[in-house]
Amino acid sequence: MDLHLSRDRPQYLRAHVDELTNRASALLFLLSLATVLWWVVIDSVIETWLNNLPLGIAHGTISVYDPHGWMSTRWSMISLLALVTTLPFAAHQLIRFTDRGLLPSERKWLRIVTIGGTSFALFCSYYWWVWGYPLAIENLGYAGNISGIGARYDAVQLFDVGIGVSWWLFLVIISTIGLTVARLLSMALIEPLDPFRIRIHGTVLLVWWLACPTVMTNIWPFAALSLVILPEFILLFSPSLSLTTSGRSPSSVFDSEGKIHRKAIALCGCEGACPSIPSESLNPHLGCVKSQALCLDADARDTLLDYVIRNQATQLLISGCDGTPLPVDFRQSIKAASCELSGMNWLDNDTKESDRIEMVNRSITSLNK
Repeated sequence: MDLHLSRDRPQYLRAHVDELTNRASALLFLLSLATVLWWVVIDSVIETWLNNLPLGIAHGTISVYDPHGWMSTRWSMISLLALVTTLPFAAHQLIRFTDRGLLPSERKWLRIVTIGGTSFALFCSYYWWVWGYPLAIENLGYAGNISGIGARYDAVQLFDVGIGVSWWLFLVIISTIGLTVARLLSMALIEPLDPFRIRIHGTVLLVWWLACPTVMTNIWPFAALSLVILPEFILLFSPSLSLTTSGRSPSSVFDSEGKIHRKAIALCGCEGACPSIPSESLNPHLGCVKSQALCLDADARDTLLDYVIRNQATQLLISGCDGTPLPVDFRQSIKAASCELSGMNWLDNDTKESDRIEMVNRSITSLNK
């Protein structure tokens, strides 16, 4: 699908690659700097965390049985902290790089998930390390306590489990928020095999496959399955309201030959020069979007294009004109979305309101003949 948005600017592929390279270089430099800083203080951070654990772990109950594994775990902690430190800058660069090429609903989804979802997920991960994990160790220690046998903990496995659980918790929250917001923005359908939902689950499973520590390899399939089932289960109880303000969605109507039609009308006011009709008087199967001036407002055209794509409209009616005054790129984008564009020409025809209502509603009722 070849779409053209108002923010699009003709550029060579080299320009996009150069921009991506510059942003990636800045992110890599900041990540390297954060890695060096955490490498300097990581021993103090680990020591402080261990001293605050229950069951006297800081008094000889924890050992390193695999020095090579401990070095690997130590660097994993450094990498994780460096990633968390540079995450705000990475989110900012991602939003800036993709902002011009996204539809309004996609742009809103990315910002909510990147800023809100990531912040909440990081807070939950922080809660896990500071309160949740020590509490779990304390309860497991009491449950497995045997008289005369002292508890010994492997430092490598202790941190690997904590890292693995924090990654799993982070991905569950991101996946849940991403699916919920996508549903509220009408970007994801209810069907289980919706492409957008498959992309979210696929990305989450790929990250989990890369981040899962060796100590959790045996439970990887169960953890991966829960990454899919748990967000979908939570989604069942999420609100069915809509965050979009682009108007009423069209309903599927079958014509006499059995073809599906999803018609919508854009009530364009043409800067107040074009007569309009109340949307309540239109056929309930007809989608409806209101705009002040599509020819002059580029953001309104992007919103209308987004509406056509999200609602899978097959025909779009423009109230003010016949559609030809609209920019060529916009008309080509509507055509690329498998939607037919036509106009009512109310701006040039002097008609009564009742005639305009009947004219629009007739386009729906004629499909059944």
